Amino acid sequence: MTRFGRLFVPLFVTLGLITAGVTAVMAWTPLPVAQDPLVRMPGSQPAQAVSLESPNRCLNCHAGYNSAVEPGFNWAGSMMAQSARDPLWWAAMTVAGQDSIWALGTPNAVDLCERCHFPGGWLGGRSDPPNASAMSGADYDGVQCDFCHRMVDPFFAGTYAGTREGNDWLNYWDETNASGTPSGPAATATFNEDRTLALALRFFNGSPFYANNVPVSPAYTEATSGQFFVSPNSAKRASFADADARHQMYYSRYHKSKTFCATCHDVSNPVLANLGADPNLPLPSEQQSAYAYAHAERTYSEFVLSAYGQQGGAAGLGPFAPAVFDTSYPNNYIAKCQDCHMRDVVGAGANKRGVPVRPTDSVEHPNSGQPLHDLTGGNVWISTILASTVTGSPNYDATNAGLLRQGAATLTLDLDLGQGLNATALLAGADRAAQQLQLAAAIEDLSYDPATGALSFRIQNQTGHKLISGFPEGRRMFVNIRAYTGGALVYEINPYDASAGTLKGLSYPYQPGFGVPPPATLGAGEAYVDTLVYEVHPKSDLTGEDETFHFALATDRYKDNRIPPRGFRIDEASARLAQPVWHGVAALDYFTADEYAGGYDAIALTLPVAADAVEVNLYYQTTSREYIEFLRDEINGNPLNQTLPASAYVVQSDPFFSRIKAWGNVIWQLWRHNMSLPGAAPVLMTSANTGGGGGCAAPTPTLLSAVPGHTRVTLGWSNEHTGDPSVLGYKLYYDQADKLQFRADAGLAVSYVDSGLTNGQLYCYAVTSYTGACESGPSNVLCATPTNQGAVAVSGIVTGYYEGNGNNKTFVPSSSFRAGAKVYTRVTVTNVANGAPVANAVVTFAVTPGGATFSSGPSNGSGLAEGAWGTKKNTATGSYQITVTGVVVDGYTWNGVPVSTTVTITP
Repeated sequence: MTRFGRLFVPLFVTLGLITAGVTAVMAWTPLPVAQDPLVRMPGSQPAQAVSLESPNRCLNCHAGYNSAVEPGFNWAGSMMAQSARDPLWWAAMTVAGQDSIWALGTPNAVDLCERCHFPGGWLGGRSDPPNASAMSGADYDGVQCDFCHRMVDPFFAGTYAGTREGNDWLNYWDETNASGTPSGPAATATFNEDRTLALALRFFNGSPFYANNVPVSPAYTEATSGQFFVSPNSAKRASFADADARHQMYYSRYHKSKTFCATCHDVSNPVLANLGADPNLPLPSEQQSAYAYAHAERTYSEFVLSAYGQQGGAAGLGPFAPAVFDTSYPNNYIAKCQDCHMRDVVGAGANKRGVPVRPTDSVEHPNSGQPLHDLTGGNVWISTILASTVTGSPNYDATNAGLLRQGAATLTLDLDLGQGLNATALLAGADRAAQQLQLAAAIEDLSYDPATGALSFRIQNQTGHKLISGFPEGRRMFVNIRAYTGGALVYEINPYDASAGTLKGLSYPYQPGFGVPPPATLGAGEAYVDTLVYEVHPKSDLTGEDETFHFALATDRYKDNRIPPRGFRIDEASARLAQPVWHGVAALDYFTADEYAGGYDAIALTLPVAADAVEVNLYYQTTSREYIEFLRDEINGNPLNQTLPASAYVVQSDPFFSRIKAWGNVIWQLWRHNMSLPGAAPVLMTSANTGGGGGCAAPTPTLLSAVPGHTRVTLGWSNEHTGDPSVLGYKLYYDQADKLQFRADAGLAVSYVDSGLTNGQLYCYAVTSYTGACESGPSNVLCATPTNQGAVAVSGIVTGYYEGNGNNKTFVPSSSFRAGAKVYTRVTVTNVANGAPVANAVVTFAVTPGGATFSSGPSNGSGLAEGAWGTKKNTATGSYQITVTGVVVDGYTWNGVPVSTTVTITP
């Protein structure tokens, strides 16, 4: 590796990290992250008085009352909550540590991974050593409540003045009057707190980071790449000035700004920026925005380069079009990441009395609903696997549990630390991710000429960033095209080999002997078309690879043909290292001006057959077999395509890796066991076809009623199965602003009682039908609020017996009974509020002395309830008191006022 010795050893010497060549690098010496200039970035730093509260403190109020809208349940099912439990991340982190030791002489490049996946532990100083072994407790709750809700706007002065994202207080910020009450004074209080906090922030060299309330460096205009600024004070920050929390809080415009999401979703490698820099001066990563150096991810840059990221936003497309999709912005334009990833729902943000139901109860922010803490991307696979490790989960899998629950001594990871895993929430999160993928794209304008074989269509990107976006390693989206003649498949582009778990036609050196065959070679009538596989392939000048999976060593991109979002300004993309790249060369003209403007990829192909039907499918994979093999082999030290010297493979021998070295085998076995699950297996995003057919034939039912009761809602919908025998049943969902959270499979019933609900909370529903092949679209949405109907009282207690037979029996009031007789007891149950009789109430009675108890049957329409105390022949004679001890009736509570009467038992 002469490249390494020639180029980088002098830089290490300059920084004082090592004094020899490659051999000395392998005998590395730990350097505390806080003292390492290579990984230093602006913002809060480890062990500087920021200690996050456990999510337990938040979930007491923000969870457990309405899973469709509450923050707690939806956060628990998101990959944000699982960022520290993600097995893919653990394997990737292990490789990054090994690569960092080879390239830097320390494993400190892992700091870039830990700061966004373990933010609580990172802030608490537990990122040393950089192998996550010091992380504990709530650190494992990943991107958690207190982390996000103590984040400070690094550009607080510009936001406060309206010069950063504008002063359209009424529309963009959804404030009725920024200079009035309550948003104006609340924003001023936040500004005063922020400028005090800014005084404590320093460059690596100790000089002040701020001057006059703004960063010293004029080139530092964005806080991304994990550069978070977190308050050491416990007051919570959020986007509503009219909230009435029981804890201290600050109103934060930052939390409803697109720049908030930039924090961890525009990633660069600071090491490559800081190599060779003088640590006695402000470092390059402290003086410039991260988009300017070492591309790793560019989701935020892609958004701000789009039409949506411009001031005022833009109209969405397809399911995000203004007539379909609701946002807080005028005309339902999309202007922030939160519009799609924290969509507005109707509901309350906490379970306390008086919490506003947004948007209806909000005067100060009339257009902002309750932000759904959905936080969902496209990761279906990991959420499903994590849920499967929980005993009792509907998808419990003993193999997955065995692999991932080996304990801290083997994997460092302990799935039970912090909040642990909520299987129900995780499976709901996986459903949301699948829906997000289906909303992301459309295949439009499909045309096929059987006479010439000419095929054309376009893939419309309906998101606000590139399609696909995010972490590049192993993720891919691909077009599969199938041509049929007489119903028989005669030609296929980008065929997928399910037995091998990958696309056919890839050039990759698959390792033999691991129980999964390599993909079959392309057969007659099959082709691999790389332009129809949308992905990022990083490259590395450090390893000499044009295409690499070495994330921490990537210096550029070899391939980036992902579809731009609508209005993508390609002339500004190069400055953010977000332009398309093809075969290692920047390719600004990869898409046409119309494609950049419209956010699509227009495709024209000639099929070599004259088919009578063509099917076009768009698929997504969370990860690929190729990436999993790379992780396995790099960790185990036996890569088939070795790009580092043998001395670089230290995971299996270095004690630093002793508690994570098993991840190579674990991640492979996990993939192998779950390679058919969506995410590892391709997820169908959208499809189109010619020649007729296709689509789902299941009829869409109509939701007819949603009747509230006490802690329940009774629902009814149209009968579709009687007229259509192909309908096998119905599924009921909670509506989440046009996403759906599964509630129940009702079978062929056309009604359902949703019980166990929280009174006073609004629940919204949709229903679908399903056949053996597919599920219909959702019905209309109906909402209802379970309520307690008030209190009931009992009165008119009277005892007696029956005389006569059959239908001629007559109740005879009496207070004297012989031993062995039944003492019939009657009361009347009425509504306290209006005195009206209450039916279906069950009353309980107690008898003293003796302790006998009995209950009535349900009260009738007149409120009359009757029960009987069956005495025995040996019941002692004397006086007994019969007292009402309880009343149970749906929708009511008993007022607690007992009534009683006295009876006499005679011989």
